[in-house]
Parts: sequence; structure tokens; C-alpha cells
Amino acid sequence: MHDVSITMAAGGCAGDYDLKPGVVRVWFADLTGLAAQKAAMRALLSADELERADRFLMERLTDRFVLRRGLLRLLLGRFTGRDPAALVFDYGTHGKPALPGGPSFNLSDSEDSLAIAVAAEGRIGVDIERLRPIESADGIADRFFHAAERAALQALGPEGRDEGFLLAWTRKEAFIKAAGVGLSMPLDQFAVEVTPGAPPALLEIGEGLRSDVGLPTDWCLFDRRVLPGTVTAIAAHGTGWTVETRAMDAAFVG
Repeated sequence: MHDVSITMAAGGCAGDYDLKPGVVRVWFADLTGLAAQKAAMRALLSADELERADRFLMERLTDRFVLRRGLLRLLLGRFTGRDPAALVFDYGTHGKPALPGGPSFNLSDSEDSLAIAVAAEGRIGVDIERLRPIESADGIADRFFHAAERAALQALGPEGRDEGFLLAWTRKEAFIKAAGVGLSMPLDQFAVEVTPGAPPALLEIGEGLRSDVGLPTDWCLFDRRVLPGTVTAIAAHGTGWTVETRAMDAAFVG
């Protein structure tokens, strides 16, 4: 039976937890403002998640894991009307967590910035990164990126290369996570738009990947800059998708 007390919980209205087809809703959180919620979030975790949390050698990493997994459970509990602590994830062949019966979801964090994308169904992925100087950007791009991406990054010049690199990185990671064929997908076998200000897009997918992921026209890519100093990319399989954003703060936890 649907639990109205969960879907109407503090930090959002009932409509926030109803998803229409073709909508990806992305929830953002700054974990530094949620430190007081650590005990409440820890109480939601499964035994294996607690074991993973306690493996970290630094307390701040344990706390970050507890908060992001607790928030994920709380959010999915509201979407499904189920007890967040009772949710059981299926980790599949490639280790990507899924919830039997849906909804589709994906999580990404960068330091204390968290993004969780949710859709009624479908292949979706999200990646968030802090905008910052990347000392090894040229070396990483030369070694791993598609030739078209490398050329576009070089054309930006030094002043735009860090942002271009992070746009490329988040878009590529979001696509890989949405594709669901494993993080070993070769980064140089597909290309994304890297130029700041240009619409995000998949530009090319190599023939060796097409049997698994299709053509660039089979995908939507989006950027969002919700948390200060970050960029987030969202990938979704299919056409006609839209993206909505929401915030997770102390009121969300309730």
C-alpha cells in the first residue's frame, strides 16, 4: 500500500516524487550543510553499506559515503512509497546499482557536491565535477580522448581548456554510466562537444560500440550548473527528454 507519509515528507511536495515519461529529475545537495544528518542517514543503510562506509581510513570519507547513500535511499523511498531502509539494490553485471521495479537512477559526487538523477524508466547517467584547474588535462586528453575532442580542446587555448576538459569529462562519464555497459568503455571511441557555450551533444560513436549503445542521435545530453563552482552532465537514451532540478537540504531530510 502506498505510504502517503513518505511521499508528502518535508522538503518537497507530492508532485516532486511523481515522474512523467521523458523527464529526468536531478536532485542536488551540498553535503557540508547536511553534517548534522549523519546519524539519521546512517540508520537507513544496509549492513553491506555500513561495512563499506567503515572501510574508509578517513572519517570525512566515511561521512560523505553515509550521507550520499542515505540521501539516495531517502529519495528513492519517497519515489516508491517504501521504507528507505528496506530498499534492496541489484548491482547487475557491471556493478551499477538498480532498484527492481524502478525508478531508474544514477548518482555522482565531487567532494561534497552530490547529484542524483531519477527517471521513471530508461537508461540515464549523471556526472558532477567541481570547476577547477586540471594540471594533467592535456596529458589525459592526449592519452584517452577522441581525436575530435583533442583537436577541439587545443583550439580553445589555455584560458578555456580547463572548462572544456571538464565539460568533456562529465559528458563522457554521464554517457558511459547511462550506457550501462561498464566503465571500461574506451573513451577514445566516442566524442562529445567540448566547447564552452556550445550545446552539449554526442558527436560520434565508433562502429565497435554501436551494437551496444546505438548512434549519437539515439541520445540526449544536458548540462546543469546548480551548485556553485560545479558543472553537471546528464545523459539519457532516446529523444525528447527534459531535465528538472531540485535541492536536497536539511528541510528535505526533515
